[in-house]
Amino acid sequence: MYFFHSFTYTLTTSRKNDTPFHWQHKKAFLRKIIRKSVLPSPANLNYYSTMQLRPFQLAVISGIPLKADLLWLPMVTIHFWIVSIYLTNKSNPYLTNQSDAPGLTQSLIFGAILTVLMFGSIIVHELAHAFVARLEDINTIEIRLNIFGGYARLASDPKTAMAELRIAIAGPVASFLLGLIFLLFLMATQSVVTGKLRDSLVTTFLYLFTGNVALAMFNLIPGLPLDGGRVLRAYLWHRKKDIVAATLVAKNLGVALAYMLAAYAAYRLLWWRDPFTAIWMIVIAFMLKRSAEEDYRYRKMQSEFLEDSNTAGTVAAIMSRPPITVAPEMLVSEFIDRILDKHRHTSYPVAQDGRLHGMLHLQKLRGLPETEWDKKTVREVMLPVDESFFIPAKASLEFATSKIKATPLHHLAVIDNDGIVVGYLSPKDLNLELATT
Repeated sequence: MYFFHSFTYTLTTSRKNDTPFHWQHKKAFLRKIIRKSVLPSPANLNYYSTMQLRPFQLAVISGIPLKADLLWLPMVTIHFWIVSIYLTNKSNPYLTNQSDAPGLTQSLIFGAILTVLMFGSIIVHELAHAFVARLEDINTIEIRLNIFGGYARLASDPKTAMAELRIAIAGPVASFLLGLIFLLFLMATQSVVTGKLRDSLVTTFLYLFTGNVALAMFNLIPGLPLDGGRVLRAYLWHRKKDIVAATLVAKNLGVALAYMLAAYAAYRLLWWRDPFTAIWMIVIAFMLKRSAEEDYRYRKMQSEFLEDSNTAGTVAAIMSRPPITVAPEMLVSEFIDRILDKHRHTSYPVAQDGRLHGMLHLQKLRGLPETEWDKKTVREVMLPVDESFFIPAKASLEFATSKIKATPLHHLAVIDNDGIVVGYLSPKDLNLELATT
């Protein structure tokens, strides 16, 4: 599964005239920007983030950060315990000889192997999305593991329907291929291996084969936000040339899937007396419904805004969009590495769920010691929201010129009628030459 919309965060590629710089000189360069307030070149980026719980980083794979939510750890522990106790004990129906069930030590070892390989399979699924997206000239910001599995956060929307289809189908294809590999290992084990080790290996490979095939098949269900919903949207988009209408169909199917899961949860609770599964299914149904509706809302709002913003003589006609926005709970070090690294401005709107919280000014970071970059959040160093920091998208250019001259930051966040940050206005957009501090 992968996301690239307002309920995660969306980025677009920087302009071609942005000056590249080598990684080994990055820290020195960023230090120079912060200490001397070097005026950056403009770029387009929309950086939405709803970090309710700060994730922790597990690794970096081919330049893509692999992170996990804090709630992912209990899920890994539960999975490890279940497969250790159930799949490799006497109740395991796949043991050829029930009296030869492995002991506790062997059960724990195979439980750990199963857990690592299963969650590794989820990572491979997401990496497939990321690598195909890279072939489409779309970067991946991170791969995030959570209690529902994981997802890849892409750097921008696919430009064509076929690009979205290729990116969406890559994950399930990778899972099917992994399932095939584990099936071959299963067949080889049944033919070659003997003794007590045979049963544990058969259980391991059978579980991994089943798990990967199930992961692929579930993700291919044609409803947003699943991969199958994105494949369906890509097909309808390609056929009807209307991405909003295509998203509506995929959204409705996703919502229908959510209601079916909720109904199944009620069945498990009332007839099977299984509250654990029922609660889990209801949580999944809620998340699927919410994500599907937000995906459609984003697409519709984006389409309506582009239609409404074609009026000449307004801020909407000349602003940079999508805007560079920073989440208030983001660490200063993460801001420096992930945003300032590639998109250099002197100030950045701080927003969460599209709502403006304040402005982050590089001048404010001058006095912050580098030892504090990993401790301070953007919220702690930003300038709180003020009327002088933003301007309506439909404001006239004359009003924008006077306001951008009056604000000490000389940059403005642009908001729509609902108060959502939809753009960024700089002196360059207005063909102005202003002194910056």
